[in-house]
Amino acid sequence: MGLAPGAAADSIEAVRTPGTGAFTMCRSWVVYNSCTTYHKVAVPGQVAVGDKIKLIYGTNPKDYIFKVVQIRHQDGSCTILSDMSGGKDDGEKLEVPQCEASAKPASDSR
Repeated sequence: MGLAPGAAADSIEAVRTPGTGAFTMCRSWVVYNSCTTYHKVAVPGQVAVGDKIKLIYGTNPKDYIFKVVQIRHQDGSCTILSDMSGGKDDGEKLEVPQCEASAKPASDSR
């Protein structure tokens, strides 16, 4: 979900999700970057900045810890960026349709 020119996304602290999203993982090679998107990846019902989410993806399931550093909310969907994305929409991210802003949980139990 790239942003259209001139469109603004709100950066928020926490969201409720429908439980699935698309995970884009990128690898940096010497000459270029390569990204792969995995659809229908299970996502927790609530995600907040600072969470470490265990994602299981791929046809030969792999585990990955996704560290949430920013959540961008626009038009009812969210782009959740990890520490590996460098804050860019074209890097590692979770794209979640139909998410909504939520209060950040008080405890760091996740």
